[in-house]
Amino acid sequence: MPVSDPPPAADTLDLTVRTGLPQDLRFLLARYPRPDWHAHPGFGPMTRFYLDRHALFRELQDLTRRELENLIERRRSPEAFASRFQRLARIFLGEIATHHAIEDHHYFPALARLEPRLARGFDLLEADHRRLHEGLEAYAQDANALLQALAGAGEREAAGAMLDRSAALRALIARHLEDEEELVVPVMLDRGEDALEL
Repeated sequence: MPVSDPPPAADTLDLTVRTGLPQDLRFLLARYPRPDWHAHPGFGPMTRFYLDRHALFRELQDLTRRELENLIERRRSPEAFASRFQRLARIFLGEIATHHAIEDHHYFPALARLEPRLARGFDLLEADHRRLHEGLEAYAQDANALLQALAGAGEREAAGAMLDRSAALRALIARHLEDEEELVVPVMLDRGEDALEL
């Protein structure tokens, strides 16, 4: 009986299966653990702004989830839901796309120059962005489909489907944001914000 090749190993760094950064990318995080960031003397306005952007993405996802639940539970009329949901989805999609573009073209190259040992980590984050972009495009299509369904009788079902699909995207974004923070912030604290030539 011929021996077959073993199945390819799963890419444990892929965003859909990753549970955190690999140990070789955590050496600065060990020196600058998350609970100490805000008290560090190098924690300045750029680092604060960066983390605030991530907090905004998390908050927008929470607000959108609540709006979907309100529609499903009939605590919000379809008309009131449509107005608020459109605004939240537009802000979320626009802001996260802009943030990713700035990171890919400015932050990540600058940070990799400052700490070349983490270049592989910044490549990983860029790959995350490509994966997330696919999910964000699907999210936009789902949002448009839901808004179309509001005109008919199936808005609760469409909202439920959107809620399920957005939960999967939310999990990927949560993993990405946490890993990104644990690469970016320690470099900024270690080298100082002034060293980051954007």
